[in-house]
Amino acid sequence: MKKRGIFGFFFVIFALSLLPVAAQTNKNAEIKRINSYVKRTDAFTKRSKNPQLIFADISDYNDDSKSKWRKFASEKALEKFRETSETYTIAYNWQKSGKLVQSTFTLFSPSGDWAQYDSYYFRENGTLAKIASELRTFYGDLIVLRDLYFDGKGKLLRQTIRYRDLRTKKPVKKPKDSDYQSSDVKIYKTVRQMPFARLLK
Repeated sequence: MKKRGIFGFFFVIFALSLLPVAAQTNKNAEIKRINSYVKRTDAFTKRSKNPQLIFADISDYNDDSKSKWRKFASEKALEKFRETSETYTIAYNWQKSGKLVQSTFTLFSPSGDWAQYDSYYFRENGTLAKIASELRTFYGDLIVLRDLYFDGKGKLLRQTIRYRDLRTKKPVKKPKDSDYQSSDVKIYKTVRQMPFARLLK
């Protein structure tokens, strides 16, 4: 009985030691599935060319307290609006079988010192799978690339960040925080959390 007890104890310890490995394997497998889905979605949106839905925040840039989203019938309609009133946050959207699968935000400032492009990839059930963000800024002359992966429950699986020279596009080391102006990547874990969700109906 003692031998069996000792054997059982070491078996439990051995099994527990494998849990982190199994969890990492599952995480890697999920990220692989997400990348495959993103690749298919990118191919779909590339074939579609023009976005199916266009929204823009037409509120005052200096007023952070309230956003005002408006739907535009086409890119031409948006450009006509911008001739008299600029908008600094635009969302281009693609649907598949009536469901939002990709939303790409273009954000920039009145000064033109930076521009950021955030692409949100949603699963068929409306949950966020990945955010691919690209910040281009004259502060430090940088391109900052960020990828965030999420499981079906909204848990962050992995986050990566890479830096490149704005002119040469070559990789560079992480700069000091004071060397560039960063812009947060807003996280919307479901389609229903998107700031223009009510306009999708």
